[in-house]
Amino acid sequence: MKHLLLAILLLPAFLLAQDNEIYIEQSGNNFDFTLEQKGENNLITGLTTTYAFITGADNVFNIQQGYKGNNTLQLYVNGASNDITLLQERGWGTYDTNSYGYHEALINISGSYNIAEIVQRNNNSSTAGHSSNIKLVNGYNNSVKTLQTGTGSTNGHLSWVYTHNGESNNTVDIFQNSDTADHVSYVSLYTDGNTVDINQIGTSQNNAYVLFSGNSTGPIDFTLNQDGGDTYGNPNTTYVMQSCYNVGGCSVSVTQN
Repeated sequence: MKHLLLAILLLPAFLLAQDNEIYIEQSGNNFDFTLEQKGENNLITGLTTTYAFITGADNVFNIQQGYKGNNTLQLYVNGASNDITLLQERGWGTYDTNSYGYHEALINISGSYNIAEIVQRNNNSSTAGHSSNIKLVNGYNNSVKTLQTGTGSTNGHLSWVYTHNGESNNTVDIFQNSDTADHVSYVSLYTDGNTVDINQIGTSQNNAYVLFSGNSTGPIDFTLNQDGGDTYGNPNTTYVMQSCYNVGGCSVSVTQN
């Protein structure tokens, strides 16, 4: 059974250029949903909760937010084998839009074999950055990809990924690229058997804070590439790379140019 509750906030004509909001609550399986928001100050959230709530399996969600908007997505997924793609200021094809930035994405996933991909871009002189936050809870074999690029300056690009509460064998790919923006990546894994790749490219500050902790096997494969002003670990020891708990050994590669 499929169920979708979607509400669009109706506003006076003189406000439509700046405000568009959509509220989503969906339950069921094998649902294919495509949403394109254009304008400014785009928002997707839940109707009765903070997060847009999706429950079920084998659902496909393609969401594109733009143009020149302060885009925000808050999404909670509870189920297995769901595929979520979020494009903030990038079109469905290969073209980019002329964004002011201020992109924010929060995705909370509970379940296994889910895929989440976030692309955040801007291509003008904006000094606004991007923020993405993905939490994987109570699941395994999930795949997470984030791409952040554009100007951003010292406001920069921020990416958080958490895998907690018994997950294993998750894949995390973070790519941050800009000539001027500061980059910060936080990856916190309280689990085993993960593959984590972080690539940070730019002439400003690249910072990666990683925590591996708390189980008998530990992360299997970790790769970090930084090109610019680089920091690995945290001087405040909030996020540091802890010991490899896998008796068979862990693969760790760190490259700073």
